[in-house]
Amino acid sequence: MEIVRPYPAATTDIRRFHSDDYVDFLSSVAPDMIIDHTNNRSLKRFNVGEDCPVFDGIFEFCQASAGGSIGAAVKLNRQDADIAINWADGLHHAKKSEASGFCYVNDIVLGILELLKVHRPFREEC
Repeated sequence: MEIVRPYPAATTDIRRFHSDDYVDFLSSVAPDMIIDHTNNRSLKRFNVGEDCPVFDGIFEFCQASAGGSIGAAVKLNRQDADIAINWADGLHHAKKSEASGFCYVNDIVLGILELLKVHRPFREEC
């Protein structure tokens, strides 16, 4: 067994699934924005603040989670591993343009997109 520290996912990696405006918001949101009511529209639009709380380092958390899943997929694609596990993943509730269920980025979709670079779905000829 090999334990690997994942690289944080780049913003461009996260944008492979998530919308530009949502990623921009996630990379700039901070706990003090909750107090300032001028941010209510953005917080509501991206579903952040109640079910998905704002905390210090939120975007770094997203980058670590996504980076782990993308990195695991890269290892599988390169055949550097038969099994790869990201213990900080499973944040699959996040939607393209909003958080959901304490999930801010959908690392599973990002990992699948990485896997699809090598493993194309089987399509039966008609």
